[in-house]
Amino acid sequence: MMEVETLESPLLVRYEWNEALLHAQWQFLSAPHRAPSALQSLLLAAARPRVRACLLDLQHMPDLSSMGQPQTEYHLLVQLATLPLQHLALVFKADWQHEALLAATDCLAPAYEVQVFDDAATALDWLRQTGEGYRGRTGSEPKGHWALSN
Repeated sequence: MMEVETLESPLLVRYEWNEALLHAQWQFLSAPHRAPSALQSLLLAAARPRVRACLLDLQHMPDLSSMGQPQTEYHLLVQLATLPLQHLALVFKADWQHEALLAATDCLAPAYEVQVFDDAATALDWLRQTGEGYRGRTGSEPKGHWALSN
């Protein structure tokens, strides 16, 4: 498992090598003005060839549109749709996030499976279950699991 975290980023990003799973979680009470650069860094990390699945937990992200960044979520979702993933799990807290997802997928439907969840633990379980076929082909077993903090 590799963890990537900087003091400047409102996202905590973890990568599980054996699962080929990238998990990004918005940190509670993080500075929303750093969202565009943090989300752009997330997109770069998720585009790496070894990443097969991504969990994007935005439960604690504030409504960026009310803070002068109305297109941030929309552009994130449109760019996520272009990634070479197999599975994407999204955890939202608000209807406006679901609406942004629907608007983005109207423009560009992803070539992989996307599911929206109410909590990160359920989303992580789904990703691990869908990724078992991939792990079975490589013969790798997960080394460990990490706890999600909410």
